[in-house]
Amino acid sequence: MKKKEILLEYLKKNRKQHFISGAELSKMLGVTDRSIRYYVKQLNEETPELIETSREGYKYNAQQEIEGGQIDDSINSRRFAILQLLLKNDEAGVSLFELSEKLWVSDATIRQDMGVLQKMISDEGLFISQHDFHYYLKGNYNKKRHLIMRLIRQQGDSIHSLEEEMQRFLGEISLSEMTEACRIIFKRHSFYVNNYFFQNFILHLIIAIHQQKLTGQQSFSSPSLKMIEEISQWLLENYGIILGEKDKLELALLCDGEKGYHHEQVDTYVAKEVSDSLHRALKEISDVFLIDFTDEKFLMRLLLHTQNLYNRVKDKKVKRNLSVIEIKVRYPILFDIAVYLSSLIALDLDIEIEEDEIAFLALHLGSFLDDQKQSASKIRTQLKISDYLNRENRVLELLEKRFGDELLFVANSLKTVEDVDLVLSSGKRLKEHQYEYVHIHEFLTEKDFMRIREAIDRINHKQYRNFLSTFLPQLIQENAFLKLKGEPKKSEIFEKIGEWFFKNGFSEKGFVEKLFERESLSPTTFSSGIAIPHSIKYEGKKTGMLILKPEEPLYWDNQVIHLIISFTINPEDSKCFNQLFPALIEILTEKYHVDYLKRSKSREEILEKMIELLSE
Repeated sequence: MKKKEILLEYLKKNRKQHFISGAELSKMLGVTDRSIRYYVKQLNEETPELIETSREGYKYNAQQEIEGGQIDDSINSRRFAILQLLLKNDEAGVSLFELSEKLWVSDATIRQDMGVLQKMISDEGLFISQHDFHYYLKGNYNKKRHLIMRLIRQQGDSIHSLEEEMQRFLGEISLSEMTEACRIIFKRHSFYVNNYFFQNFILHLIIAIHQQKLTGQQSFSSPSLKMIEEISQWLLENYGIILGEKDKLELALLCDGEKGYHHEQVDTYVAKEVSDSLHRALKEISDVFLIDFTDEKFLMRLLLHTQNLYNRVKDKKVKRNLSVIEIKVRYPILFDIAVYLSSLIALDLDIEIEEDEIAFLALHLGSFLDDQKQSASKIRTQLKISDYLNRENRVLELLEKRFGDELLFVANSLKTVEDVDLVLSSGKRLKEHQYEYVHIHEFLTEKDFMRIREAIDRINHKQYRNFLSTFLPQLIQENAFLKLKGEPKKSEIFEKIGEWFFKNGFSEKGFVEKLFERESLSPTTFSSGIAIPHSIKYEGKKTGMLILKPEEPLYWDNQVIHLIISFTINPEDSKCFNQLFPALIEILTEKYHVDYLKRSKSREEILEKMIELLSE
């Protein structure tokens, strides 16, 4: 049984409870809270309002399932799967009975789905024919491909797991098997990468799979090509997929950049105008976001990517067609930096860069910044254990292997522990201190690791709540909660925001133009009912946030807006703001969080609610 179905059964069995928390459900299924939200979204797509959602959690709506027998003409996940099968079995068609068995529904449901799909695709110049209980998708191949890409993008407008969408894009090719094969091949070639790069590579590989009919000659060899050939061979043997030479070269160059190769052939590959443009753009971004981009390995990787991006735009051959919404929400700071970087390159090279390409740039930036993590953010930890038979060093080695990215172990000779956040000890705690204390065994057990993990989470939660309680009230000043009367236009609200920030000393006079500039690159609205207009650069005179609450819903970019949050950032405050922004985006993309916040009647009330939500 799929986890989505297990979730539904669990909610049915516990229907007498008021609501079941996301934490309880994620623990029961062994998945993340984000996955729980996605499963609930899928269930509500199939039967509207089947699962009630609130800040308290989720609840099964039995009455809605009874009434849910009415015909639904939406493109739910089952109909999406039917379209994929029709596309994949172009000549042979798809059997009615095989569909019903495979999708666990009745023959009548499949016939109903076909009727809905027939209406849906008629505008695309396509139609579904039936013969001997088999269905066939008829029409131009390019129109078929355009249809499935359009549907993927529509599905991508909701916030769900990027891995779920990648799997949906791959169809019957197993994402988990493919990623595991790549990891094994990478390891065989002693090629070790961080998660950002690996995710970026897999996204490029998925695109290459869907562009497998494009071929071309290699312009030069690549040290990583042998590794990519092995991955290509695995795809051929397991799924009959043949990667084009051009795609294999691009994947190899991506890996070359990660390995830090820099040789004359690569210099020849990257055009001087592209190289100069990228260096100018990085110089400006470095000045704005206070990030050092001089790392040679990163520059090589980004040069290769930017040249390939430039080639794709100029040749007009490849469209990414992967939804960016998950990357936009998962890595909001990276996405904003990538938006700025792409705008500078596009202006310099006189090209247009799509949102999909911006998402890939964000992952490149993430790969670099992940390597640049500073120990300042780690939890200062002291280990107190018997050093008999060098035991302390052995325990320390195990702890650093498990928690090295989060804990900074300080010298045990300190007379005071005032500057220590966590003490791990095999002895007794002598007296109370402000630090977290965890008793561990000299021979570490899994329970020890679990207690340490819980202590780390408590420390991070406490530190973050303290940060919010200090930073948010400074960010949102006394007069920064405004109510909007009537139904003002987007342009009028932008003017109001620009005027407020200027009059209150947060920005220069031209701030409204900067709002429109950022908006033209990628909309700052979300389907949850929130709009977050802001400038591209961190160049505010002061750091501040303005909250606008419309009396009536507003309509922007095909979205219904209930709350507007705008901000200016002074470069000196970028580190603090970057601690807040990702978590803020995370909560604001959930409709029930926005509904909770929009009921606030004052600055004090919305501050209290924001701290509460951000601290959960």
